[in-house]
Amino acid sequence: MVRKPADADVRSALSRRGFIRRVALLGGGVIGVAAPGLAAEHGESGAPPPALGMALDVRQFGARGDGESDDTAAIQGAIDAAAGGTVVLPPGTWRSGTLRLRSGMRLEIPAGSVLLASPDDDDFAPRERLSFATSSDTETTDFGRALLAGCDLERVAITGEGVIDMRRRARGGPKPIALKRCRFVSVRGITILHSPNYCVSLAGCDDVVLDGVTIRDAYADGIDPDCCRRVRIANCDIESRDDALCLKASFALGHVRSTEDVLVTNCRMRTASNCFKLGTESTGDFRRIVVSNCVFDGPVPADSSGARSAAHRASRTLALTGRPGLQHPFEQYLADHPRLSGVSYREPR
Repeated sequence: MVRKPADADVRSALSRRGFIRRVALLGGGVIGVAAPGLAAEHGESGAPPPALGMALDVRQFGARGDGESDDTAAIQGAIDAAAGGTVVLPPGTWRSGTLRLRSGMRLEIPAGSVLLASPDDDDFAPRERLSFATSSDTETTDFGRALLAGCDLERVAITGEGVIDMRRRARGGPKPIALKRCRFVSVRGITILHSPNYCVSLAGCDDVVLDGVTIRDAYADGIDPDCCRRVRIANCDIESRDDALCLKASFALGHVRSTEDVLVTNCRMRTASNCFKLGTESTGDFRRIVVSNCVFDGPVPADSSGARSAAHRASRTLALTGRPGLQHPFEQYLADHPRLSGVSYREPR
């Protein structure tokens, strides 16, 4: 007997025709999983409404931006005072530990601005302690230990042409961006460097736009939407040592929830692991996933794992995984109706 997921929501019954029209406008072919639905519909622009209210310069709250002073309290003060406005990190280097985002706010990191993670691990919030057991590791389930953290938020944006530099040289540590059970999320234009953990980690987030995000020198995954719905990932350039883009449907929320209505387009992904992956640690289903006009490449230049055979690397460029003995609908669909076009693979040299 097939059990209906407890998270079924009438809001997910969105315009199939609208989604097909948007995908057609992208050009090229797709990897399709099940019947198409609507991914991340925020109106015609694909973006959530901008935050209203004032623009606050963090220097007004005592931040110094010299790369040495601890600006955590000052930046957090600006975030808490934003009240639906924009918090601006002007050009400079802003050292910080965990910052807790608020609903209705925009964090603007313009060109010339660097949000620099503190080298002191004690400046970051502790890992979450869950009241339930999962089969996932802490990288997947923890949304507390992060530079930019948020839970149960609506209409939050992180934008600009600036940099988030985690300045770590090995795996294990805080995430750059970790959002849990949030709606109307926008991350645009940001470059993320030297991350020891998932760079953009989302759990149970709906109506998400990730556009123009660049990731370099990542020691873990690049972008991980987990149990998320209506997600649009476009124009992103990801280089990581683990999976570049990994969709999950784990038990991180304490209940089964599907990942669905996801559109990935015009992205470049480079890794010695999986460029695009579905299913790690997943207990829920995957529905209506579309990938269009993407380039999958091999190991990043600094990666020493290039000794793998080209055949092995090619086989791991796309990956589908699941619990032993569990046949997800998307797995059977791809087995019966494999489609791959408009997506290129370059064999690593």
